[in-house]
Amino acid sequence: MSSPVPIAWISCVGEKGGAETLMIECLRVLDRTRFRPEVIQLRPGPLEGLLRELDVVVHVLETHRMREIHKVAGAILRIRSLAKERGIRLLHSNGFRAHAYGGTAAALAGIAEVWTTHTVEQPGWSTAAILAIPTRGVLANCPRTRDYFVSKGKPTTLVWPGVNREVLESAAAKCDRTALASRYGIDAGRRWVTVGARLQRFKGQDHFLRALARALRTAPDIHGIVVGGSLFGQESDYQRELKSLAASLGIADRVTFTGFIPDADVAGLLANSTLVVHPAMEEDFGLTVAEAQMLGVPVVAYAAVGPAVILVPGETGWLVPVGDESALATTVAEALGSDLRLREFGGAGRTRVEREFGAVAQARKTEEIYSMAMGIPHVGPPHSVR
Repeated sequence: MSSPVPIAWISCVGEKGGAETLMIECLRVLDRTRFRPEVIQLRPGPLEGLLRELDVVVHVLETHRMREIHKVAGAILRIRSLAKERGIRLLHSNGFRAHAYGGTAAALAGIAEVWTTHTVEQPGWSTAAILAIPTRGVLANCPRTRDYFVSKGKPTTLVWPGVNREVLESAAAKCDRTALASRYGIDAGRRWVTVGARLQRFKGQDHFLRALARALRTAPDIHGIVVGGSLFGQESDYQRELKSLAASLGIADRVTFTGFIPDADVAGLLANSTLVVHPAMEEDFGLTVAEAQMLGVPVVAYAAVGPAVILVPGETGWLVPVGDESALATTVAEALGSDLRLREFGGAGRTRVEREFGAVAQARKTEEIYSMAMGIPHVGPPHSVR
């Protein structure tokens, strides 16, 4: 039997966001008999520990900014050196900026590179420069990003982010509802309505609060939960604005802001929720939408690109026109008014997400792209979750 092929992901950050969750879940179920994964992390952070728990070798480089050209060049040369030292045959750049490093380092090292994209990029000289860097393949996270990169002449494949049912359910099972309620100051006797996303204005947590205030008029037995905090230092004042808004709406005692919390607690809160709301104005996928449905919890979401694909209106959840706060509030209230539909939609959503957006399917498709990029035969049945 041949030895596993060494490959390495490039991560621009040291924290765990949606892009990093995608990477972690792919690495968790990657066929280790065929590929030996490593990660090159361009700045230190807690992501390193999460990766090492998966038995992944992690190389952490010195923190720098992309405008520090000499340090960017140094990082690229270090990636090239690591690739040669470790026998890496393919670099997998996780994100647009990561391609600036991975694509250039791969070209210098004479090896293959692919990159996962998470959004459509804004026009400009820096975007044009990064797009000019060669690649063997782009993995797009939704039809919109696929079409964008195809229009730029890149060999592009749609690979939906994967959700791992076994990991989610195992984490949720370890979280007792009463303990979670005590830990975060949530009323355990009420139905929980949850939104989970980093705190940025385009994620629409303010829309959620106004919808919650209206839903409380007809469903006084609910308690709102806002999971998440400011990521990468962006819009760090937004949480203060949200708390002020909750006070002005008279619901400060009926909503809990958890900040960033352990993944197990996130899974526990989602699993114990009656309804999850996802009011993002822009969303190429919507990890919380898929995770909630994998846990059997129905979702009300704005019909942005990702949620509009994940949810089937009238079967697995509810879709609302993007930005229509009135419709969001009405739909949340109506959803909470039918326990039967909540159960039916939750069960149907779990079945569909497991079939269409499972982590194993993501990993198998990624492995096919690796094989194609390196010109090696693609073989191998699905392997069990690690």
